[in-house]
Amino acid sequence: MCALCTLCPLCEICFHPPLNTPEICYNTTIMNEKPQFVLPERNPTTHAVHRKQVWWQITLPLLLGCLVFALAFAGVIWAAAGASPEVTRWADISLIWLILPTLFFALLGLAVVVGLTILISKLLGVLPGYARLVQDSFKNIQAKALRVNNALVAPALKLKSWSAAARRARQVVSELLKPGQQQ
Repeated sequence: MCALCTLCPLCEICFHPPLNTPEICYNTTIMNEKPQFVLPERNPTTHAVHRKQVWWQITLPLLLGCLVFALAFAGVIWAAAGASPEVTRWADISLIWLILPTLFFALLGLAVVVGLTILISKLLGVLPGYARLVQDSFKNIQAKALRVNNALVAPALKLKSWSAAARRARQVVSELLKPGQQQ
């Protein structure tokens, strides 16, 4: 190193290695890395409120529902264990509870069918008038398209008919002028 290394920007001894090598820059690995995003910690007060709400709104109702289900299950088993006429009563009650969801969804389907029937009957009262308007509009469009089509084709048809008439006239004249034919 030269004596003026801190003052001399052109010193070959000081700047011999590249500037980004570890010999000169001690911070190259840290400067080249991207900083990692770190999530902040949870707010402790809102987290405590959340935990309390989870207990009261999710865990406790779930435990109570499981307890009621287990008690009902135990009651059915206890009633069925004894040979009494109450077994048929419990079977009937169980059957009612099994049929109720099916009836509920069947009633929903029935309501949809009734609603569609009413809607279609209302539409049938109004729809024919609008259908007639649409039909008349399409007939008008068809008539205009036919007129335009006839107007576009008329010159070509006249030309074809004139050429066909000229051919036929030439044919008739050539037949009349053929030698050796008598009329």
